[in-house]
Amino acid sequence: MFDIKRLLQEPLLHFLLIGAGLFLFYEVSQERIPDTPNRILISPGQLEQFQAQFKRTWMRQPTQEELDRLIKGYVRDEVYYREALALGLDQNDPQVRQRMRLKLEFLLDDITAEKPPSDTLLAAFLQEHSQRFFVQPKVSFEQVYLNPDKRVYIDTDAKRILKQLQEGVAVETLGDRTMLPFELTQSTKYDIGRSFGDDFATSVVKLPVGDWDGPIYSEMGVHLVRVSEHQAGYLPKLEKVRDQVERDYMAQHRQERKDKAYEKLREGYEVVIQEAVTQTTEAVQ
Repeated sequence: MFDIKRLLQEPLLHFLLIGAGLFLFYEVSQERIPDTPNRILISPGQLEQFQAQFKRTWMRQPTQEELDRLIKGYVRDEVYYREALALGLDQNDPQVRQRMRLKLEFLLDDITAEKPPSDTLLAAFLQEHSQRFFVQPKVSFEQVYLNPDKRVYIDTDAKRILKQLQEGVAVETLGDRTMLPFELTQSTKYDIGRSFGDDFATSVVKLPVGDWDGPIYSEMGVHLVRVSEHQAGYLPKLEKVRDQVERDYMAQHRQERKDKAYEKLREGYEVVIQEAVTQTTEAVQ
């Protein structure tokens, strides 16, 4: 049974109807001038567009001389465009094909636009794609660095300095000079890894809050670490990330609708892949 309601919901039908509507509007709104292949018609709407583009750039209306230059530029572009088409220069040109594809995709963007989603839909999208919006756990810590190039018995030194730190000896008097940060606050595992390396970050996020611990090794050397705070990861409430969730939701659904419209267009084409003919020759003896 023919489903009219389902047909009316098809993006391709919307595309065709909009195209037909634009064509009819153009036909009705323009003066009836006999169609001539070499006529370049500048409509009142195009003149308004030239003026609007000029005003957006220069923040004022163009003078008549400036408007004439815009018209001459448009006519030059149109002449070259038509002559290029007549010579077939648009054929087999990957750049032209890409630009035409992009223009059609932009048109499909407009056709497949939908109303802003409700909070119910956004909340469901947030839960379904929680990893996108999940706030990663964070750690705050201090570290004392020991340089392996300056210490022959670095493991023994690390145990001795660790004991001093646990006994309350001033941190500033211990360890070796380094360009590494002494302290990181509310940093994710990724942030820690950028400064100290992934192995160090993996070890630090597992340390409990409290006293000095170690030694912990990195590509730079040996570290003694005291974690002062752990912040657990969490999925934020919708009201905190609503704008981001809505952007992602709209982008995903717009792409899905464009893909569906393409599949409908694709059904009208047959793709034939021809195998290359391989010729073999026998060597002349």
